[in-house]
Amino acid sequence: MLSEREFIREAIQTWRTANLIDYILADLDRRVKRDKATKLSVLFTGLSAYLPEPINLFLKGESGSGKSYNTVQTLKYFPQEDIWFLGGLSPKALIHEKGILLNKYGEPIREEDKPIKPKKRDFQSEEEYQEALKRYKEELEAWKEELRDSYYLIDLSHKILVFLECPEFETYRMLLPILSHDKERIEYRFTDKTKKGQHRTTRVVIKGFPATIFLTVDKKYIEELATRSFTATPEVSKEKIEEANRLINLKASYPWQYETETEEFRIIKELIKRIKSIAQNEKLDVLIPFPDLYELFPKEIVRDMRDFQHFIQFLKAITLLHIYQRPFIRLNGKRYLISTIEDVRKALEIYSEIFETTRTGTESETLRFYHEIVKTKDRWYLKELTHEYNKTHKKKLSSESIRRKLNRLIEIGYVDIQKDEEDKRLNVYVPLIKEDEELSTIRHISEMWTILESKLEESFKKYLEEIRQLTPYYYKNFSEETWGEAELSMEELESIVLNKKFLIPSSQSCQIFSEENLRLKSKNKPKNRHISKICQIVDNFNIGFYQCPICEAEGKRVFFGSQYDLKLHKMRIHGVDNA
Repeated sequence: MLSEREFIREAIQTWRTANLIDYILADLDRRVKRDKATKLSVLFTGLSAYLPEPINLFLKGESGSGKSYNTVQTLKYFPQEDIWFLGGLSPKALIHEKGILLNKYGEPIREEDKPIKPKKRDFQSEEEYQEALKRYKEELEAWKEELRDSYYLIDLSHKILVFLECPEFETYRMLLPILSHDKERIEYRFTDKTKKGQHRTTRVVIKGFPATIFLTVDKKYIEELATRSFTATPEVSKEKIEEANRLINLKASYPWQYETETEEFRIIKELIKRIKSIAQNEKLDVLIPFPDLYELFPKEIVRDMRDFQHFIQFLKAITLLHIYQRPFIRLNGKRYLISTIEDVRKALEIYSEIFETTRTGTESETLRFYHEIVKTKDRWYLKELTHEYNKTHKKKLSSESIRRKLNRLIEIGYVDIQKDEEDKRLNVYVPLIKEDEELSTIRHISEMWTILESKLEESFKKYLEEIRQLTPYYYKNFSEETWGEAELSMEELESIVLNKKFLIPSSQSCQIFSEENLRLKSKNKPKNRHISKICQIVDNFNIGFYQCPICEAEGKRVFFGSQYDLKLHKMRIHGVDNA
């Protein structure tokens, strides 16, 4: 068992690795098989709770596909006091379960502070009793006056709301301005009953934007919000079912292996705890230094604005996860993490997996039905589609189930319904999107990464000229136990953002290299930095997120980089040619 100091050193080493997302997925895969896109959607939705504009996520799919399981297991990394698992609760239940009663000065009112009527038997004389009774009445009146000016506060800042069932319409109506990020503070008044059955007006203030995850979307009013949010669907493949059953079997056979938190789990949990702490102590936000990024996205229809906003939210959450690897600036009392070109690449890679479900607000099974069957012909009758589906699927569906899928495809503009020319009693279903038009846009951007990367570099270099008056910083540990901040030059900032150099993790593994190990066997002395300085940087454990040292020798440009091996935790040295 690692000591606390050793654990933090190990954790810091992990937080600074380029493949941090893979590290998290490797640990999560012990409990949740496959469903990479769903797990990451839940993870980044949870992280977005600590940003000014959190994500709303809708998980769609048939019962038993793993919506709840994916969510519960992924959110285990987060502080549990931040997670509210909510059923179909009423406004009153929400207020009394989650609200805090405050006076007009914002101070808590506790039920135990209510004055207690004195009992005559507790006093030796009538005079003492009457004096106590008088004080009680005065205090009670003051208490009632305080209650008249009181209100219930429901603070949703940095919270993750998981709706296990659709909330009642009145609850949804109360929360909608918050979920839509229209207003950060909303006040309501409604009539409530006291314990004695008397009616009184209750004042409620809801503040803060929470991250939300909806596990059921079976009400029309919820569907309207879903079309403006992220949508993901757990897999229902044979491979997933087989792996999930194997995991269930292993848990039953070796329960002790799954009941204990792994070291990896603790490291991830500690990272999220620190992200929350920084977000609460400072006005934390993410800065995306690519002002021309929007030009690379579709702009043909109104919903393209919404989808680009989704991507920006996703990009910010990915940057936040890498908080100890990213530079930052301070401006107007806020700390801004700076996204890198690598964050954009990762965001595109992950977002492309949920792009179509998000763009259409439709579960993947219905979309797969369209792409695999419906679009393969110019026109279909319902009977034909039902036969074709059941011919290729073990789980058979009735014509009514197929009709429901078609109705959804009609709603999102994938299918048109027409009357048959010869028999007007029959409907004909015509596919409208034949060449994966909805999918091609974002995937094309992701696949053309080389061109995209070049354009992003140009965009950032123009942006850099505009912010040269600002001072960028990076995280650094001055000793094994002391964190601090160090300034970056604009050239160093550019190297980090454009991913031109590797970062050296501050870890005890750096100490395996001595000055003798690093000495170049050449008569040519390094021009950029002295070797002893390199060794000092490595051995002193003080380099933080500084760029890797660079030397020139024997006609080659050599950098001392690092790659954190998830299994072996070792460092390697790589040489890079001048080219």
